Amino acid sequence: MKKLQWLGCLSLLISVSTMAQDFPGYRAGNYTGVNGVFFNPSNIVDSRYKFDINLFSLNTSLGNSSASFKLEDLGNSFDTDSIKTQLFGDKAGPASGLLSVNLVGPSFMFNVGKKMSFALTTRARTIVNIKNIDGKLANKLMDDFSEDADLPYSISSNENMIVSANGWAEFGASMGRVLMNKGKHFLKGGITLKYLAGAANSHLYINKLNATLNEDAVADDYYLTNGSGTLGVGFGGAKIFGDDFQADDLLAFKSTGFGGDIGFVYEYRPDESIQSREANKYRFRVGAALLDVGTIKYVKDMSRSGAYTIDIDGADKFYLSEMDDVELDDYKSKLDDLPDYFTPAAGNGESNLKVSLPTTLQVDVDYHIYRGFYLNAAGQFSLSKLEKKPYNSQYYNGFTATPRFEGRAFGLYVPINYNDLTKLNAGVSLRMGPLFVGSGSILTALM
Repeated sequence: MKKLQWLGCLSLLISVSTMAQDFPGYRAGNYTGVNGVFFNPSNIVDSRYKFDINLFSLNTSLGNSSASFKLEDLGNSFDTDSIKTQLFGDKAGPASGLLSVNLVGPSFMFNVGKKMSFALTTRARTIVNIKNIDGKLANKLMDDFSEDADLPYSISSNENMIVSANGWAEFGASMGRVLMNKGKHFLKGGITLKYLAGAANSHLYINKLNATLNEDAVADDYYLTNGSGTLGVGFGGAKIFGDDFQADDLLAFKSTGFGGDIGFVYEYRPDESIQSREANKYRFRVGAALLDVGTIKYVKDMSRSGAYTIDIDGADKFYLSEMDDVELDDYKSKLDDLPDYFTPAAGNGESNLKVSLPTTLQVDVDYHIYRGFYLNAAGQFSLSKLEKKPYNSQYYNGFTATPRFEGRAFGLYVPINYNDLTKLNAGVSLRMGPLFVGSGSILTALM
């Protein structure tokens, strides 16, 4: 068993359509080792492991507000067409979506005495946010043309439509300490300082779009008419969409910043005679953590970035096929070539992007029922917004209840989650020694 401890978490966890938490289920347990620092920095203090290494772990989340995931779609859940549907939807009206990839690289933690713990971590993250995109418009822009009995279709949006993508790496140093250990009361705290290395930022927004979407049967094309609003595209970091993409550019890390996490955990320990590191000491615990505080500064690529006023008058028709095969990196050049519809607007002169991390407040209560049985209740509250800064990233508010059975060698977790984006999800996670695997929505998919 000691050999398993130093091997730590050689692990893979895939989460589909659960937007409230990374690593659902598993994160609620007491055997997260060094990975626990990502959920609350104080988790490494008085850990079940004196020393722990993570070699590799992965969490992916994908979902939107107007499409659902079915188990029969598991084989193609990450192909291009499925991702389009999961992110943008295909129905009329606004839809929001989120794609999150969280890759934890080599990381380790260790204890010094009984009161201090330290960790060094590496992580690569990507977040794509879709906010209030009209599903029918997105469908016509991306998919092959087909008959649509609902046309003409009026788009009248008072919300800002936003597509934002951020990719960055984190190098973290964490420290935790026992703050109080008196009788039945135990309190610990932890902090993580992170160096942020930005790989790429890209965003597109359409504000207050009013237009009519219709079909030209003769031309076998779709077009917008009577259109107004504003549109903007912005880029920083590596070029990732066009033919100029170079993998080395993602590792150049020319855009940098600093961030941090801070957290505390209180435990009520009625039996003061239990002192073993491997034994559970609490009847219940309460944790709170502020995660992902910080920013990354990008120099905006002015050759790919711009803002425009949309003006499609009367009988004018803007055919959506104009954007066929146009890479996102080339949108500015294409829009500049269409001055009758898109007029350069204020905002083109901003040279920097100060991109905020997807800050959240995490709160959880864990109750030890009997022996290896526990019940965890956790809330996630998003503190980052996209409306005024479309280049930022954000998670969604959510609540998760996780009944579980766990011991050193085995853990079974059943996370039941409700969040602002995908609503109700239920899944299962398993931990076998240092390995863990699971899904935050597999039970929902079965239904």
